[in-house]
Amino acid sequence: MKKLLLVGALLGASALSFADAKSDYQNAENLAKGNKVEQAVKVLEKVVNSGDATYVTKANFQLGAYYLGKNNIPTAKKYLLSAWNDGKTVTEDTVEAARLLYLISLQEKNIKGAENYISWADEKTQGADGDLASSLIIFYFENGMQSKGQARYNKAMSSSNVDYKAYINYNVGQYYLGKNNLPNAKKYLKDSYSSASKEAKLPAGYLLAQIALAEKNNADAEKYLTEMNTITSGKNAQILGMLGSHYLQTNNLTKAEDYLKKAAAADPKSNDANILLLAIYESKNDTANATSIYNKLKAKAPTTVNKELGIFYAGLGSPQLAEKYLQKAITENKDNQAKAMLGQLYAQMGKKAEAVKLLKEAVAAKVQGADQILKQVEAMK
Repeated sequence: MKKLLLVGALLGASALSFADAKSDYQNAENLAKGNKVEQAVKVLEKVVNSGDATYVTKANFQLGAYYLGKNNIPTAKKYLLSAWNDGKTVTEDTVEAARLLYLISLQEKNIKGAENYISWADEKTQGADGDLASSLIIFYFENGMQSKGQARYNKAMSSSNVDYKAYINYNVGQYYLGKNNLPNAKKYLKDSYSSASKEAKLPAGYLLAQIALAEKNNADAEKYLTEMNTITSGKNAQILGMLGSHYLQTNNLTKAEDYLKKAAAADPKSNDANILLLAIYESKNDTANATSIYNKLKAKAPTTVNKELGIFYAGLGSPQLAEKYLQKAITENKDNQAKAMLGQLYAQMGKKAEAVKLLKEAVAAKVQGADQILKQVEAMK
């Protein structure tokens, strides 16, 4: 994807002028790098009127992308259409302009226009751009043009580049996953995973492991996670953490502890593995290790750690741990919001009297939403 000069930069002041289109464009680049966007915009507007075909196209594209980022669609289209110039020339800028015009057409539900831009860009890049090829295939599938989509997909699969094919399959798999079409999602993701070279397997592997975990297919989840851990030489914190979480859910505490300790070591800034380790040590009544982990977490968030742990363990389905840490938040941190949360937890546990008591205290402390929760709990039978 082409680098954008203006999008995401801060606004500046005053305008400058330069000797020629190339110099002006280069100075616009420097102004954008210095977060002087208004100056850069004025310089690019000058370039647009310079008559230098190369830099006129470049400036039109950058201005179109800038206004698209500001959601000024009419102005964005004006500049992008000028950059594309009916596809008379093929450059990085004209291809990127067509890609952005495709996105605008989708937003405007202009299906014919969208097809025109994305198919032109795919054709002019000779199908070598995986993002453009994937976008075209998905566009056809999404808009009921299955035969066109399948034909473009088949052409992509005829490539000798295994990682290109894996990338196409990954993107199409993601598309079907977003549509909650799991059979198709798994089909394309498995094709991506099986055909890719080592590192290129990981994106599809992550999704396949998550699907397997969601479906409680423990064998497949372990297979993908173990294979990915081997690919990354046991140094990827996310994969190690997923393995630890998987073994925790399947009650293999020995393996869970081992992988979570490795995950924590691989990414000391992350709390996720340590939070799960704390749950393991709590379940084993391992006070020494539990205290050590807790102190590490508390050092990072001294006033909120108890509430955050309570919320996490409630979501994990561990009401006893959730109760313990929410209670600590109330007594140690004087956190009134924790009262409302613990009140909800007690209601879920069938402890109506305890829930009502805490929720009344939360209402008295003016915790937002506590009054509505209290009404619901009081109505419980």
